[in-house]
Amino acid sequence: MKNILLILPVLAGCSLMPSDSTPIRTEDGSMVYSITSLYDGEPGSREQAVRSMNIDARNLCMAGYTLISEEARPLMDANGGVRSSRLIWEVKCDKKPEATP
Repeated sequence: MKNILLILPVLAGCSLMPSDSTPIRTEDGSMVYSITSLYDGEPGSREQAVRSMNIDARNLCMAGYTLISEEARPLMDANGGVRSSRLIWEVKCDKKPEATP
């Protein structure tokens, strides 16, 4: 059963790779993350990748986030055709409200 759960994102047309690099801390103290997902040409695969990335961004930030940039890069096969695409987001985490003592 665990093996099926591990390959489910690939079968669904996307494969998520949370937080591709070390987060960057901005001057105001918030964190910026880069997250990536792969999707193919199947109907709905890009939308599924976006939904998964939204969940990962919220989990990374533990609060809300702002999408700073979005980029889709095609991945080519040996014949020069597009076999899938890589969706890359940069997200800036919203500041968490400070607890009052």
